[in-house]
Amino acid sequence: MKLSKAALITLISISIYSCSSEKESDLKPDCSESDLSLSVISNVNASCSEGGVITLEATGGEGEYQYSVDGVSFKQDVLFEDLSVGDYTFTVRDAAECTTTINGSVSAVDGSVDGEVADITDAGCNSSEGTVTLSASGGTGEYAYAVDGGEFQAQATFTALEAGTHSFTVKDGEGCTDTGDFELPSGLSLEAEIMPIIEANCAVTGCHGNVQSPILTSKTAVIGRASSIRTRTSAGTMPPAGREDLTQTQIDLIACWVEDGAPNN
Repeated sequence: MKLSKAALITLISISIYSCSSEKESDLKPDCSESDLSLSVISNVNASCSEGGVITLEATGGEGEYQYSVDGVSFKQDVLFEDLSVGDYTFTVRDAAECTTTINGSVSAVDGSVDGEVADITDAGCNSSEGTVTLSASGGTGEYAYAVDGGEFQAQATFTALEAGTHSFTVKDGEGCTDTGDFELPSGLSLEAEIMPIIEANCAVTGCHGNVQSPILTSKTAVIGRASSIRTRTSAGTMPPAGREDLTQTQIDLIACWVEDGAPNN
């Protein structure tokens, strides 16, 4: 049967469209069926002087691989260097533009410098008699020590410190550091220094000794009301009017003991 000119044109157009569709399908395979995979084959942890290194390996997929640590910039090199401590997500992309990811992490090298407080001496109330001795382990080379952001020194002991919270830093020969905090108490004794003040001035007959609440004849009661006792003695309302006022030294001793955490000592 002889086809008309219009029918021939239609047939050719269908044939061309069909071929084009097949080629486009061939160029864009279904990535959900890809066997592309990625693995971490080596991991070197970071030190103070050098970053970590992670090496990848891809298998499956199609053609050459490209790798990325941020999912944006890709390269053919499987080696990722100078990585800081932390977690990473790596991506591989094959020639068909199929991708897959894997997680990797970089830790600090074993044996990094570690600093600790070895010993402390109480500072006293409103004075600077405290001392701290630090210790260091791990790391490399000679250690140096600093307290409260001051200059580093080879000696591990620091003197003339006030009571309160302090910070320290330990540094090894490579510049690796470890930091921490420590509390330096005044060291006042509830038994020997605070209770005598309370018993002689507050926990007396006719007041907090047997009449006025709270009764402050025991260490447990004084500890339980420590914050209130400090507030009232500092304000001059304890002992009450008509009784002899506490001296400033006595007021300071109570305040220092409360600042230590009101210990039962």
